[in-house]
Amino acid sequence: MTPSEGKRFIGMAVAGMEVVQEALERGTIVIATSTTTAYVLEELLGKEVTDKGMFTAGVVTARGCCLTDPDGRYEHQVIRGGEADDVKTAGLPKVLAEMGPSDVFIKGANAIDPFGQAGILLGGAGGGTIGRSWGYITANGITTVIAAGLEKLVPISLADVALKTGRENVDRSLGMACGMMVVGGSIITEMEAFKLLVGVDAYPVAGGGIDGGEGSKVFVLEGDEECIGAAYDLVCSVKGEPALKTRVQKCDLCNFKCEYRE
Repeated sequence: MTPSEGKRFIGMAVAGMEVVQEALERGTIVIATSTTTAYVLEELLGKEVTDKGMFTAGVVTARGCCLTDPDGRYEHQVIRGGEADDVKTAGLPKVLAEMGPSDVFIKGANAIDPFGQAGILLGGAGGGTIGRSWGYITANGITTVIAAGLEKLVPISLADVALKTGRENVDRSLGMACGMMVVGGSIITEMEAFKLLVGVDAYPVAGGGIDGGEGSKVFVLEGDEECIGAAYDLVCSVKGEPALKTRVQKCDLCNFKCEYRE
């Protein structure tokens, strides 16, 4: 599965989670911007997010970390009663202050580790989306779902390496210098998605690729024959999911530490 196919798969699984469906029916769901959560939004509402690469605030491109072009990017989404409304990052605290354990906050991540932690890069003042949100989430016990493909898996403890990050901790940066916040929650990768959607165990056995397969994961599936058949059909249904594109802010409008700008 390519990263885009994995994102679609994860989006389907997160949208179908019991806690998410209950919040959709009787509570509040906040979908913070990220490429993977764009697929969650589509699966929940059955409406296309036309330019999913712009459902972001910060992005990692071939050149490095950067800000999404403010002209044309999407806002976070708050879903109540099956209807979605835009909310800017500055407005998230007011929404989250009224939410509780039966409500759901869905966020992507820049990294996940083998110890159940997720890392989110921080570039904006005050830590951006997660910096403004995490205190309300933890104080109110809001259910948190982290949607992140295995392409984000790193082989170290994020709690340890996060201490080495920070905009002022690095001397030079190819792309925007960032800090990192480490958060917890229900992390849903392709592995959890296979279990949630069709009840099979998925084992990643290879990764990477070329010619459009960059960042891909190869899986071996194990389960009863009927479930494996359903899994095979479901994977075939997401094959060919288009790769994502984005637009970043122009360098002359940016004041962050970055070798390209300087």
